[in-house]
Amino acid sequence: MAKNTSKSNATAKITHRIAPIERIQTGTPGLDKLIQGGFVRNSTILLRGDTGTGKTIFSLQYLYYGAVNYDEPGMYISFSEPVETIKQHGISFGWDMDKLEDEHKLVITKQEPHEVVNRLSQGGGSLRDVVESIGAKRLVIDSLTAYEMVFENKYKANESVLELFEFLRKWNSTAVVTSEFPVTPQHESGGRLGFLTDGIINFYHIRQNAHRVRALEIIKMRDTAHKDEIYVFDIGNGGLKLTGQVKVTRGEKK
Repeated sequence: MAKNTSKSNATAKITHRIAPIERIQTGTPGLDKLIQGGFVRNSTILLRGDTGTGKTIFSLQYLYYGAVNYDEPGMYISFSEPVETIKQHGISFGWDMDKLEDEHKLVITKQEPHEVVNRLSQGGGSLRDVVESIGAKRLVIDSLTAYEMVFENKYKANESVLELFEFLRKWNSTAVVTSEFPVTPQHESGGRLGFLTDGIINFYHIRQNAHRVRALEIIKMRDTAHKDEIYVFDIGNGGLKLTGQVKVTRGEKK
């Protein structure tokens, strides 16, 4: 008599192959080892911190070394600083921004927020065209604070930011977006933007006795077992580099 295999077939285990997570290196020495090798490809990372904490340098460095070391073209969209000012930031670290532009590996552009809103309503318009023309793998948006200022109320600002983030994902680029959002190690708030993004890195300017140190903290990094300490960084030749941990007493105002 033939064995009835229907039951065993019905209860057979179904296996699903999960593709390995692809990561891209950030270009900041010391950071990638804290986030399992880099940002998850096609994710959106929010950099939060007050003015002068190092967000712009980090963002430029992310694009520059992405193009030079990993052959990943990038685009920097500024809502406030002029193009020449941004380039000067890079030149001060010895980065040849013009050469990368000539090689179609980097585009730096200043956009008026209301113009970007109109372009998004048209499917991305010229921004989408530039992203596609250079095959951009990395994007920087600087900053969402300036972008939100053109809206008459928070509801419309939230609606447009959500639309902007949806476009970033459609463009298949790993995006870094900045926000002039004052944060301290003692007080943490995820906020609306934290909910929309895949990762959050806080940038601090911490007072230690008679001087201040710059530091960053990884608050959130989706699909990543990240370190949760606060790390000091220096800004010098070659840009930004993590140099060690800093001890901060949680819950104590300074």
